[in-house]
Amino acid sequence: MNVAGVAITDKTCLIMDEVDGMSAGDRGGVGALNALIKKTKFPIICIVNDPNAQKLKPLIASTFALTFKKPDAAASMLFNVHHRYREKMKILVNVMDQLYIPSVKSNEKFSIMTPFDVIDKMLGPYMFSHPSRETLGDKMELYFHDHSFIPLFIQENYLKTHPVKIKNLDGPPQILRQLELMDKAASSISDGDLVDALIHGPEQHWGLMPLHAVCSTIRPASFLYGQGAGYGGPNAMSFPHQNSKQVKLSRQIGDVQIRMRLKVSGNKSVIRQSYLPALFPHIVRPLMDVGASAVEDVIERMDEYYLSREDWDTVVELGVDQNKDVLVLKKISAATKTTLMKKYNMSDHPIPFHKAQDLGKAPKKLGGGPAPDVEDAYDFVDDAPEPVSDDDSKNKSPDDISIDNDKLIKTKKAKGKGKK
Repeated sequence: MNVAGVAITDKTCLIMDEVDGMSAGDRGGVGALNALIKKTKFPIICIVNDPNAQKLKPLIASTFALTFKKPDAAASMLFNVHHRYREKMKILVNVMDQLYIPSVKSNEKFSIMTPFDVIDKMLGPYMFSHPSRETLGDKMELYFHDHSFIPLFIQENYLKTHPVKIKNLDGPPQILRQLELMDKAASSISDGDLVDALIHGPEQHWGLMPLHAVCSTIRPASFLYGQGAGYGGPNAMSFPHQNSKQVKLSRQIGDVQIRMRLKVSGNKSVIRQSYLPALFPHIVRPLMDVGASAVEDVIERMDEYYLSREDWDTVVELGVDQNKDVLVLKKISAATKTTLMKKYNMSDHPIPFHKAQDLGKAPKKLGGGPAPDVEDAYDFVDDAPEPVSDDDSKNKSPDDISIDNDKLIKTKKAKGKGKK
C-alpha cells in the first residue's frame, strides 16, 4: 500500500510520460527518477520523445531503450485483415483501401523550403508551363513558406532569366518582347508594394495576403519564368543591407545639417547634393594633395561650419565617383590622419548648440520618504520668504555675479613664476 492508498501487487507498473520534459524543479528531476529506478521493486516505463536529449544521460545505464514506430497504412491494413478473418467479417479489399486513404493523407508532412528553393521553382521553366499541374493555391503555398523574404528574392532575381515566352523570337522582336515582359513584371511588383503598405500600415489588412502573393511573387514569375541566363543561381537579396546603409547615412546627413544650419540654409537633400560636394575641395582634398601641412587650414574651415571630426568622416563616406571613400582614404596617409585627429582633439572648437542639462549643477534628488496626503500637499506655509525688492536687485553690480559654475566659459589660470 502506497501513500495514496493504492495497493501495490506483482502486476503494478508505473508509467512516466514526457520524461524528456522534466526539469530540476520537478522534485529532483531526472536524477531523482534515476535513483528511484535503481531501488524500485516494480517496473517503471519512461516515455520520451527525444531519447538523445542531454538531460536523459543518467537513464542510459539504468533503463532499456525500446524504440516504437508508428505503424504505416500497410501494417494497419494487414492487422485489420487478420482481425476481419477472426471475426468472420466480409469486407471487400477495395473498401479497405478507401478507408486508409484519409489516414495516409493525414500523415503527409509539408517540407519547409528555403527562399532559394522557392525562387528556383517559381522562376524555373516548369512552374507555369502547359504540362504543369500546379494550381494557384499551390503557388500561393510557396509564397507562404516565407512571405517576408520571397517577394524580395523575386525582385532581386526576376531579371536574370531567359524567358520561355521569347524563345520562338529572334532579333529586335525578341528584345522588344522581353522589355514588355519586364515592364509588366515591374508594374506587378510595384502593385505588390502598394498592397504591402496596406498590410503593414496602421490598419493592417492581413486579409490582403493572397493578393500580395499574386502581385509580388506569382504574377512577375509568370511573365519571366524560364532558364537561368548563366548567372549561377539566385542571388541573396541585397535590400536589407542597402536599406540599413541608407538609414545610417540619412541619420549622419541629418547631424551634419543640424550643425551647418547656423551658416547655411536648406534641408538634408540640399546639404547632400550641393553643400557637401562644395565642401569636399576645402576639407578633404588638401589632405590628399598637400598632406599634414594642410591640417590647420582644414580644421579652420570645419570650425567655420561647426563640423566635427565625425562629420568629416561622413563627408568622405558620402563621396561618389572620383571622390569615393575607398579611393580617397588610399590617397591620405596614416600620418596625415593621425595629425588631423591629434590637432583636432587638442584645440577648442565652436559649439553650435549645448544641452540644457549640462548647464549648472544637477538638481538634488528628493528623499525617498512617504508621499504626503492630498490635504497636506496643499497646506500653505506661513513662514514664506520675503520678496526681494527691485532696489536690491538693481544695486548688485555685474562683478557680484559668479561665472565659475558656467561650463561654457573657461578661465585662464595665472602662470607661476619660474625658479631662478
